Amino acid sequence: MEHRTTTTDFAKDRAEHAPGPTGKVLFGTLSSFKKDTLRLLTELQREYGGVVRMKMGPYLVHQVTDPEAVKHVLQDNARNYERGRFYRGFRLFFGQGMLTTDGAEWRTRRAVSRPHFHRAALRARSGTITDTVEELLERWEPSARTGEPVDITDDMMWLAMGVLGRMLFGVDLRRYADRLLPAVRFSLKAMILTGEVKQMLPRWVPTAYQRRLKRHQRTLNDVMDEIIDLHRRGGGSPDSVVADLLKATHEVTGEPFTQRQIRAELKTLFLAGHETTGCALTWTLYAIARHEDVRGRLDAELAEVLGDRVPTAEDVDRMPYLRAVVDESLRLYPPIWLFPRDTVADDRIGGHHVPAGSTVLVPVYAAHHNPAVWDDPEAYAPERFCPAHAVPAANGAAGGGSTPRQRDRYDYFPFGGGARKCIGMDLALLELRLAVAMVVRRYRLRPADGDQVRPAALVSLRPQPGVLLHLSPAERKAPPA
Repeated sequence: MEHRTTTTDFAKDRAEHAPGPTGKVLFGTLSSFKKDTLRLLTELQREYGGVVRMKMGPYLVHQVTDPEAVKHVLQDNARNYERGRFYRGFRLFFGQGMLTTDGAEWRTRRAVSRPHFHRAALRARSGTITDTVEELLERWEPSARTGEPVDITDDMMWLAMGVLGRMLFGVDLRRYADRLLPAVRFSLKAMILTGEVKQMLPRWVPTAYQRRLKRHQRTLNDVMDEIIDLHRRGGGSPDSVVADLLKATHEVTGEPFTQRQIRAELKTLFLAGHETTGCALTWTLYAIARHEDVRGRLDAELAEVLGDRVPTAEDVDRMPYLRAVVDESLRLYPPIWLFPRDTVADDRIGGHHVPAGSTVLVPVYAAHHNPAVWDDPEAYAPERFCPAHAVPAANGAAGGGSTPRQRDRYDYFPFGGGARKCIGMDLALLELRLAVAMVVRRYRLRPADGDQVRPAALVSLRPQPGVLLHLSPAERKAPPA
């Protein structure tokens, strides 16, 4: 059900409405949203507070960044919120999978994949991650020798694709990279519905855009079908999520998963799994390259803990500054920058009336850049996540220098929260920490001249136009005597 705003809607319970912009009579904030999404959401938070009401075209939308309000939507009253209209574009490439479904359908799909994401099981296989990172480091050797700059964005996707394939798919997905990467680049833009005419036309209209859309959809489907068929013939790993989906019984229908259902789950794991981790790695290495002080402190910790060893999962537990570097990157550049929901029944958020059928946006990016919560929120400062810099905040609210333990749970939520918190969180964090440690121990990273990187609000927070870095062999610091 879609809630189109009317004069009666805006007059009803006016005193209970959240504050917000009026915008133009017809389009509200839609044009600003399309022009510079991240800037708009951040400015709305700073001007109107933690719950903001606005119009986007004919739709009523609430933006939620207040920690208690975020907790209400994602956790306490999550049953009243479904994927909604913002996810319609996602279905073009994800299909009806774990990301785009709700209720029992979502639970039965998640249940099949969940065992593959148990923390202990992931840590036991950390060698798969470090082996894949080592292959990337070798791939960079020629560029490090010649000084030729490297656009690391696709390389980070290549790395994340390799880890994901080996850990979950039972095959090395990088063998399909030449086919998959162009489809991913197209899908990141096509899944965000911007109101352009080419997106709004019926699918049967034979435009150039529709032909490209169908070609890339077919590529994703064909690759997933090849992987499924490989497993049916006994060619994939019996411990993979593909094998488990082939054996599983669908909780809702009582029947085995169909080819289409298995394909949808694999597309979801692939698109969501490698893209977000690849973006997070790209942003983290970009931040390290731009901050020599961070690099120096990280070098010292890596030398003390690792020496010349390849890191293990257990090593990560002994490197708090490495974890802080990753956490700060996820704060400043959250790969999942927005959690959209639609309201099932009338609700109250932060004391404000939110009608059924309206949209609620939970912008992680704006919450992570909130100056009321974070000191100097635009600065890259890993120290804010270090216990030694913990500062109890006044009135029980978290300040920028407090630790996650003292900070409100929903001041910082790069992986979401509640039952639908990202299933791949532990895998992503382990991969990020191990990969960053290995890259920094092997190479010194420097931004290329004229570096002008900005975050783009696509399905993930993509760096645009890319992250171009110079690589050179790192000077290994000796561990303390």
